[in-house]
Amino acid sequence: MAKNAIVGQSGGPTSVINASLAGVYESCKRRGAGKVYGMLHGVAGLLERRTCVLDDKLKTALDIELLKRTPSSYLGSCRYKMKDPDEDDTDYKRILEVFKKHDVRYFFYNGGNDSMDTCNKISKYMQKVGYECRVMGVPKTVSYTHLTLPTI
Repeated sequence: MAKNAIVGQSGGPTSVINASLAGVYESCKRRGAGKVYGMLHGVAGLLERRTCVLDDKLKTALDIELLKRTPSSYLGSCRYKMKDPDEDDTDYKRILEVFKKHDVRYFFYNGGNDSMDTCNKISKYMQKVGYECRVMGVPKTVSYTHLTLPTI
């Protein structure tokens, strides 16, 4: 993992959203990522090219530990539903420009169902245009309606 990564937060702030961000950051650094960028206000901010370098903000182990316990969304959040790229690929072209500019090859998005849909759409678009980028959804919420619990 020598290329750069970017991570964003989406949807409502939960009690674990910043802990997940810290986990993504620590994992990227442990695996040898170059820079780790943050999307300010999720994919909506990314489309406006609003990013930060998390390496500049999380300089010590204490910074990371404090982030894990910080309420709200450290990077800011959004609720932005991306269109199908076959109908309108404007957003996807803009994201690709940002990825190329910052040599982003790893995309992490922390959120719920719509965020996972965004990951799926971005992943398929990057494959379609031949840009190598690993896209990973970081689940923020789990719907209990999809779980099968054992009977006691």
